[in-house]
Amino acid sequence: MVDTSSSASPSAAISPPGTFVHVRRVLARMRGSPERRRLFWLVLGLMTVIVSFIGGQIWLNEWQGAFYDALEKRDRPAFVAQAFEFLKIAGTLLTLVVAQTWFTEMIKIRLRAWVTEDLLDDWLEEKRAYLLTFAGEAGANPDQRIHEDSRHLAELTADLGASLFSASLMLFSFVGVLWVLSEQVRFSIGGHLVSIPGYMVWCAVGFALTGSALTWRVGRPMIDDNAARYAREAELRFALVRIGESAEGITLYGGEADERRSVAGLFDAVLVAMRVLAEDLARLTWVTSGYGWLALVVPVLVASPGYFSGAMSLGGLMMVVNAFNQVQSSLRWFVDNFPRIADWRATLRRVEGLHDVLTALDHGEGGIGPHIDCREDADDGFRFEGFELAMPDGRARFATDAVAIVPGERVRIVGEAAVGKTLLFHALAGLWTRGRGIVHRPPPERVMFLPERPYFPLGSLAEAIAYPDQAERFEASAIRAALDSVGLGKLGDDIALVDRWDRRLSLDEQQCLAFGRAVLHRRPWVVMDGATSALDATQHRRMLEALGSLAGVSVISLTREDDGDPWFTRVIGLNRVSDSAVTGTG
Repeated sequence: MVDTSSSASPSAAISPPGTFVHVRRVLARMRGSPERRRLFWLVLGLMTVIVSFIGGQIWLNEWQGAFYDALEKRDRPAFVAQAFEFLKIAGTLLTLVVAQTWFTEMIKIRLRAWVTEDLLDDWLEEKRAYLLTFAGEAGANPDQRIHEDSRHLAELTADLGASLFSASLMLFSFVGVLWVLSEQVRFSIGGHLVSIPGYMVWCAVGFALTGSALTWRVGRPMIDDNAARYAREAELRFALVRIGESAEGITLYGGEADERRSVAGLFDAVLVAMRVLAEDLARLTWVTSGYGWLALVVPVLVASPGYFSGAMSLGGLMMVVNAFNQVQSSLRWFVDNFPRIADWRATLRRVEGLHDVLTALDHGEGGIGPHIDCREDADDGFRFEGFELAMPDGRARFATDAVAIVPGERVRIVGEAAVGKTLLFHALAGLWTRGRGIVHRPPPERVMFLPERPYFPLGSLAEAIAYPDQAERFEASAIRAALDSVGLGKLGDDIALVDRWDRRLSLDEQQCLAFGRAVLHRRPWVVMDGATSALDATQHRRMLEALGSLAGVSVISLTREDDGDPWFTRVIGLNRVSDSAVTGTG
């Protein structure tokens, strides 16, 4: 188990900001993005279409008055004329709806592109992907957040933004119409007809505010419950992917039943989260559906005194009712969309939470208390000053406080099992900072690190051996020569073949390919940690000879024991020390 206190501390110290803070941060980051201009023109186009659509709605509202008046008067010519007028209105509104759909979908695409690329830029900054593994729950499942949550956030933002702007514009357009039409709603009091200024507007506002307040009170838990569900879904997805990647090992151990139990537990957690959300939604439906049913009759009920008093015609009543419905439907946008708003807030929290944790890693990498200070060495060597490695269950250090490995040396660092050799390997790469002292090291581009299990990107064999550079940088003949030098000449004709090389090749072939990568890149320093663990003696010797063919190469190998191989020029011991043997460790 890894001690993550230092690395996790930055994320643990973060208190979740509010929604408006998150939105402000997103907009601030977007200012410097090339997507900003595209999104601006798309949003402007969408707003123009929505404004035109609202104008069409006002046109439709006026048509309704004339249409129902023609019905009431049994005026056939007027009725036919209004029927043809409706065809023009419907055609115009249909065109605008199609245009609105296109603009909204384009905004989703561009917005997702920006959110995803922004997170990828943050995640794949130097060392962040590694440090994030120690960030705990706050940094869990970044793949889910970058892939699925960014898509969901973009879609919800576009849909909710378009509907909110439309509802707001509809409100401002029809509230004036409804205010004027309210003059037609008159009450008979003492034989006199009396109107209340803006009567229908106040009724619509009161009705919508009541529904919104109830919706917020009942539906607020859905925000946290949505976030919990996404977290459980991500855990299940990770477990399923892991089983697929480890199918061979699971089968060899006969562990299918155990994996089935593990996945069942994770899936049960997903079902519990879904059940909680279902209960939330059921409670909320009492409010939203009840509100919707009442909305059918409330405008007629509150406007009926004007109709029965004879102050307005049937067409006038329908105009008032339609205007009321437009105003109250705009005001009840919050009621109608609350489940999606809760979903949007939960998704925004997950996406921005990942961004916050990644940013905090840069400021909290050293953790609390002493830490290893890694510095680039202008003299192109590894030097240790007062170095001590902090491990989860102890400490380790060299026999002397000052150790230097100069260019041209081939050094073997030897330590017993669990002494911290892999953590030292990570410290040499600048990844592990728990401990104390100073490590001077060459610039990263001058060092090739070879772990026990090498990494190969998705792509061709040429891309695998050329990583992290582009395959086009190297001649095909150079790639084939590197393969041949490590005993993989049989793959020379497959350098353009795209495959999962981490699956197609056995572990010993993967380790040989990693050495071929070192030969191809010809970096002055090679640092190895168990890089030949799967090789036999003949293969091991061939790898060392391949490295020895590189002029002036310096090698550091971390191993459990010294076999007296004369290929190495020096042996340095790494020893575990007790707390009583350490002074000033705090």
